[in-house]
Amino acid sequence: MTIQQKIKDLENQIKALKAQGHVAYDWSKAPVICELNGYRWYLGPEGDVELNWVDAIAWCESAGGELLPRDILLQCFMNEDIKPLFKTEWYWSSTEFYATDAWVQSFSSGDQDTSTKTSTDYVRAARKYPI
Repeated sequence: MTIQQKIKDLENQIKALKAQGHVAYDWSKAPVICELNGYRWYLGPEGDVELNWVDAIAWCESAGGELLPRDILLQCFMNEDIKPLFKTEWYWSSTEFYATDAWVQSFSSGDQDTSTKTSTDYVRAARKYPI
């Protein structure tokens, strides 16, 4: 693949993300959530609407990140610099409870609970890098 083809491919990917309601996110300016288990976690963009769990995972991937696991969402709530970047609502985690349920994090109370994967909650993408 030539450099021109790679540029065209990237332009097409950006157009597709914009069509889905995504804007290009500058991950180099993403705030650090925490360092845990050998990784540094960076907070990414937030979805505009509530999604079911499967769509939340797909949305995060399309934004260039991943859905936050349960323990990192709790770190987001406990981090006084990161917590205000979330709505006072429930957010999906990538951590499954059963085949039909996954963990969610409340950003009003700090509670964690399970929710059926077909229900809708808010979503936030993140990236992790080994340290």
